[in-house]
Amino acid sequence: MKTLVFATDFSANAHRAARFAGQLAYDLKATLILVHAYHLWPDNPAKTGDFPLSVKAMHDNSETKLHKLAGELRELVGPTVAIRCQAQEGHTMNAIRLVTKTEQADLLIMSTVGTAPQSAQRFGSMATGMVAETEVPLLLIPPGISYAGLKNAVLCIDLTEPPNALTLDQTLQFAKSVGCVLNILCINDKPGDANIHEQAEHLRRLLSQQPHTLTIETGRELYDTILTFAHTNKADLIMMLPQTRSWFWKLLHEGETQRLARLTDIPLLAIV
Repeated sequence: MKTLVFATDFSANAHRAARFAGQLAYDLKATLILVHAYHLWPDNPAKTGDFPLSVKAMHDNSETKLHKLAGELRELVGPTVAIRCQAQEGHTMNAIRLVTKTEQADLLIMSTVGTAPQSAQRFGSMATGMVAETEVPLLLIPPGISYAGLKNAVLCIDLTEPPNALTLDQTLQFAKSVGCVLNILCINDKPGDANIHEQAEHLRRLLSQQPHTLTIETGRELYDTILTFAHTNKADLIMMLPQTRSWFWKLLHEGETQRLARLTDIPLLAIV
């Protein structure tokens, strides 16, 4: 991965996530692009408290804040990381999609909590909304997370619908680039099924060059199963593939607020 895009709303949580992004860019020897989307008429005027005089004023204000953030990150990671700033006019999702496409980004990084009123208790709606909108892998950073490398990842795979070769290769390339072990979790209500075991063995062969473990578990409560497995394995990252994105949405929309808050201590990477 050579180009990382970090989208910020300049909130405190986004600032902490920016430090994570900067350190990840350092480890990957990647370029980091800091992006802020601005719009003349805010989606929620109550967030701003007042109205800017012009689009240019908003652009200049956004650029000033981005360059300030870039300076702080350069102090953190040193001059070897190329950091660029881009203030983009438009609604947040559209603006972010445009930047990731124009810059041919390999990874989009966002904080899971922004400025939404309920953000302390659930994922930021904008970040989670990007899961369905992004065309590049999306890394969501929860509040309070400090970067200490990504060495132990949980990869959720549905053996009834194995990932395609391109998606799996992309996942393995990311794991190799950060040097992490993959702890593969397959949730299935028929763990003894011969076809499931055949798929598992096929997956093992595909991963023969990648340090990994493979576990098949039952569990109707997807949230509990994934979370328990991740904490048991001391994971610092949960990876979700396209066919398991329905799991991700269940985690977001079906779990109790208290349960969901507990999940936010582990970054999530949604592969597309």
